[in-house]
Amino acid sequence: YPDDPGARERAGELLLEAGQAEKAIPQLEAAVKQSPTAANRYALATAYLRSKQIDKATQMMDLAIAADTNNADLRIAYGGLLRDQRNFPAAAQQFWAATKLKPDSRDAWSGLATMLLSMENYTQALAAFDKLEAVGDTTPGLHFFRALAFDKTKQYKPALASYQKFLALSQNKFPDEEFKARQRVKVIEKELNRR
Repeated sequence: YPDDPGARERAGELLLEAGQAEKAIPQLEAAVKQSPTAANRYALATAYLRSKQIDKATQMMDLAIAADTNNADLRIAYGGLLRDQRNFPAAAQQFWAATKLKPDSRDAWSGLATMLLSMENYTQALAAFDKLEAVGDTTPGLHFFRALAFDKTKQYKPALASYQKFLALSQNKFPDEEFKARQRVKVIEKELNRR
């Protein structure tokens, strides 16, 4: 069914699932040309991304967002793409929009918090980490990143508590971060003992 956009979209999705992004692109381009829905554009953006055509993927995601501005999952996916390109301000905007659309989304709050931390906006990052914890994130990483934000703003008591919480939860699963946390705990304890 070469003239059926649904069939072309499905063929493209199957090729993507099979790890054949290059072969999926013509199918998905045809589907987008015939039926430019947000879903078709997202699938095509995914194919472009997997075939390392980053500029085309970004342009297609822009069009997908424009077609469906209230799709939180689409915004989270786009935020991830922008994050991977190290475009932190634009990624933060997408994650922020997703938190407005889906306030209980761990992915949206996690993305926003880490982007704010990466941009050294520590006060807002801490607020986002608080919200992330409120929506049910109990991962060790939450406490590690929160500790970093407290540490950078010289809030040593909460930084120490967050590093210790991270170390209690991490259970030797994050050796690099655990080493850093232990070192910072020693430094912070010395700093607090001087006061």
